[in-house]
Amino acid sequence: MAEETLRPPHAVDSLLSLLDQTAAVVEGDVMDLRSEYSPRTGPWTVVTLGDVRTHLGEAPGELRLKQVGGLLPDGRQLVVSHVPRFVRGARYVVFLRNTGWSLSPVLDEQAFRVESVGGREVLVGAEGGLVSGLGSSGVRQTAPVFETVDLTGARPALRAGVEAAVPEALGREAFVSLLQNHLRARGLRVTGAFREEPVATASALSVSVTPASGQVPAKGFTPSQPERDIPPGRP
Repeated sequence: MAEETLRPPHAVDSLLSLLDQTAAVVEGDVMDLRSEYSPRTGPWTVVTLGDVRTHLGEAPGELRLKQVGGLLPDGRQLVVSHVPRFVRGARYVVFLRNTGWSLSPVLDEQAFRVESVGGREVLVGAEGGLVSGLGSSGVRQTAPVFETVDLTGARPALRAGVEAAVPEALGREAFVSLLQNHLRARGLRVTGAFREEPVATASALSVSVTPASGQVPAKGFTPSQPERDIPPGRP
């Protein structure tokens, strides 16, 4: 797809804006996590999803999700806000963008990990909360139940005192069914194509970043407030 035909991303501040920017909703296993580095663009983390099942839209049977952030040559790690972290070997339900992107093809951290709590399957969001439904503002989630995912891709633990799943927490089938019913009831559908590569590669000097806890940002990287995707052509 030519760059000029791709829509720039815009804020995800409602369920409609979420669905409007979704090319596909897929489910897959994290088969591999690896780092790539370029002196110009900095570190990238490449997540490979295998055994992909597509629930909405269209997607290949194996996906390569390239995201800004990861290991630096000196061993330090670079964390970019609003880029989801994945757990090795875990299964995920992921929303893929139909817009141009610069930081991640995953739409607004909408990558939900499949876990089991109290003998029930649940979906876990980026901050450790459980998916509990859909609302006008987007996907509803509970207060954090799991610790957040670290940069190594290790599976995080349940928070202290959590013994059973929140009653309203949804598993993947229930969540996907709710999403499909919502679209059907409103005569909506997800459209557009998922793009594997960034449209305008953000320069390491211009991507707002947050260093890992206790670390000093690498030379040439500017810490700032959390960043969302920047429109194509404005790296």
